[in-house]
Formats: sequence, C-alpha cells, structure tokens
Amino acid sequence: MAKFVSYAVEKVVNIRRAKEGESIRQILSYWLPELISAMILITLPPIVDSYVVSNSQSLTSYGALAMATNFLYTLTKFAEAIPIAGIAIIGRYNGAKEYEKCGRELGNTFWTTSFIGILQFVFIFFAAESIYRWLGVSEEMVQIGAPFLRMKSFGIMLVFSLLSFIGFMRAVKNTRMPMIINLTGIATFVFFDIGLVLGRFGLPQLNLHGSAMATIIQFAIMNMIALGYILFNDEYKKYFTKVFFSVFNVKRALNLLNLSWPIMIDKMSFALCYVWLSKMLATMGTFAITTYDVVKNLERFAFLPAMAFAQVITFLVSNRLGAKDPEGAKNNIKKILLLTAATVGTTLSILCLNARYFVGLFDPKNQFTDFGSIVLPMISLLVVFDFIQVILAGALRGAGDVRTVMKVRFFSCALFFYPTCYLAAKLPIDNEIIRFFMIYGAYYLTTGIMSFFFLKHIFTNKWQKKEI
Repeated sequence: MAKFVSYAVEKVVNIRRAKEGESIRQILSYWLPELISAMILITLPPIVDSYVVSNSQSLTSYGALAMATNFLYTLTKFAEAIPIAGIAIIGRYNGAKEYEKCGRELGNTFWTTSFIGILQFVFIFFAAESIYRWLGVSEEMVQIGAPFLRMKSFGIMLVFSLLSFIGFMRAVKNTRMPMIINLTGIATFVFFDIGLVLGRFGLPQLNLHGSAMATIIQFAIMNMIALGYILFNDEYKKYFTKVFFSVFNVKRALNLLNLSWPIMIDKMSFALCYVWLSKMLATMGTFAITTYDVVKNLERFAFLPAMAFAQVITFLVSNRLGAKDPEGAKNNIKKILLLTAATVGTTLSILCLNARYFVGLFDPKNQFTDFGSIVLPMISLLVVFDFIQVILAGALRGAGDVRTVMKVRFFSCALFFYPTCYLAAKLPIDNEIIRFFMIYGAYYLTTGIMSFFFLKHIFTNKWQKKEI
C-alpha cells in the first residue's frame, strides 16, 4: 500500500523531478514509525480501555471512564507543548550541526516539562470531584470516576518527562526508537489493563482502578527505556559533553517557556473542545456519552495517518529551515498534505463501510449500536477539515511560528466552537441523531475555519523567517 500511495502522489505533484525537500520514500520512512507510535501511544490505550471496561462493567462505569478520558486527553495534549517547542529548537541546532547545543536543550526541556507535570497532578488530585460535577454527570458517576481520575493523572504526570525524551529523538530524526518504546508501552498497558481490570494473569481484580494502575506501570517502564537509550547510545555521545540532567539554564528555560506557552494555549483550547463536547452531549444522557466515546475513539484511529504526518512535518520543516532551505520546507508540506488525504480517506472509508460492526464491539448489550452506526459516517464526512489544520499547524510549529497557531485555534474555539456547540445543545430538536450531529459537527466546522486561516498565513511566507 505504501508503494501505491507513493506512486500516486508522485504522479499528482510531479515529485520525481522535484529537487527540494525530502523524497516521498524518505517521508514514508519517517512516517511509518510515527504511525505505529501514534497508534500505540495515543489511540490504542483508550480503545483497549473502553473495550475492556464496556465488556465487563455497567454503562455508568463506562460513562465515568469516557468522561475521564476526555479530560485526560486534554492533559496529554498539554504535556506535548514544551517538547514540541523543544523539537523546533533542537531540530534547528541539529540541522546546523551544532550538536552540543542539542544536548543542552534536552536538559532544559526535561526539567521544565517535569515541573509542569507535577503541577497538573497536584491540581487534579484536589479537583477531581469538582471536575466531574462541572461536567454535569450523575452523582453515582462522580463517586466512581473521581478516584479513578486522581490515579490516572499520576500516570499522565509520567507522560511529561517521557515526551521530552521522545521529542529529543524526533528532533534528531530518530523515529524508530520512539516506535519501539511505544510498542513496549502498549504491550505493558494491555497486559496490566486486562489483568488488573478483569483479575486475569494472577493479578488482583481492581475494576476501573486497574486501568489507572496499568497506565502508571506503562509510563514508568517507557521512561526507563527512553532514558537508558539516550544515556548509553554511542551515536548520541556527540550531543552530550555532560549528562543532560545537570543542565538547566534559566535563560534558555524561559526562552523555551516563551516559545511553549502559545502551544500550551492552542493545545489546551483545542483539546478542551472534547471536554466541552462531552459536557454538552451529557445533556442527552448516558447513551450519548458512551456513543460519543466510541465515535471519537474510532475516528481517532482512522485519523492516525494525519497525526503521524503532523509529527513528521514539524521536524522536517524545522530541519529544512535550519539548513536555509525554505523551498524544501514548502514542498514537504505539499507532499504531506496529499499523502495525508490519501491515507486518511482510505481509513475513514473502511471505518464507515463497517460502522455497525466497529460500534458493536463496544456495546455487547446493543444499547447504542443502532444510534452510533448512523452518526459515525455522518461525522466522518467532516474530518477532511481536521487533517488539513493538523498538518499546517505542525508545519508552522516546526518553523517556530507557534503564536499564529495559538491565535487561530484560540479565537476559532472561543468565538465559534463553544457558543455554536452550546446553542446546538440548547435547540429544541426532537430527533436525537440530528441533535448529536449538530453538537459534534460544530467541532469539525471549527477545524475548517482553522484550516482556512492557516493556509492564508502560509501563502504569505512570513512564517519562514521566525527566529527561535
């Protein structure tokens, strides 16, 4: 399939005669490990979690998991902010062959990211019950979900340090080792999730709390592997004149935060859309919450190629601009947009043609399968808007133009998504399918607005000249 996609894109954009940017073969070689990593780190854990819990416990427990997952996804996106800024900085130094500076920036990235991770854990620990009540769920769901959210957030704290290590590897064009680390992580999570939730493999049955414990074990092991690889890999010795743990420069850390806070705002405002969606859909009842969780997880799975390409375009643009090759950066953006359209279109088609089967996997009692199998294809038609903005945002971040991404996403969400979604939830619509589509569809219409402004900005070429 990879060869077919490569050939098709080359024919469309005449890539074979292009001299600027990476070849399709090179892009796909970077993309495949990122695809596997994205599937393992972002998509499979919530799908496995949802499947295990939905097939073993009540709809209320599944709903509590779904609401927590939306909030935890926001924290995970928040964790990405500083490492993404670190990729932009380290990638430029790597492209300019200033290797010792790459190693020093890893130290600054690690300590800054870890501190933010601790702060989020402390906040969640004390605010878990208040978060559930704000979401508008039943008291029973609050009592089930709050302890689970506290434990799960400790696992998310470990994600912060992990992403600083993986970000360094990506910035120096190593996407293979992050894939291996993520493969190990998902294998660990699946084993302990099934074991601790259901009481299998000689492990105690902890029910929903077992999922949180599996997350903690997963990311602890992944951190140890990533750290060991960076410290003991002979190829990385050129980056470190001393152990990066001993490096923390306040001025550089502040520069990193200055570059990161726009990413934090744009990722938080964007990720909070999922939380807001769950709050609005909660007005339709527990079946709508669970349907939303299934549809969202399935679409994220279909969206995996775009997520992987977004990671690739960030470091490709960063390295190309570091090498003073803006035309190469632009050509890489064009190629990746076309590759993303081909791959995401294929995965969404498979998903929609078999919607009833995939939704039914998470609904053994057949309580919402009919509803979910209708809304899934309807929502999927709008996904094209999302993958365009994801790729273009990744390109702008690689160029260090993070404030443009922040402004577009923040104002699109604040001025369009939140009020539109709220109004859709309040409209007196009797047809539940149409009501669900209007609430959820507001999200994808918002990504269409983002795509328009990102494209408009990229055509100006100002993004190529950002200093970081």
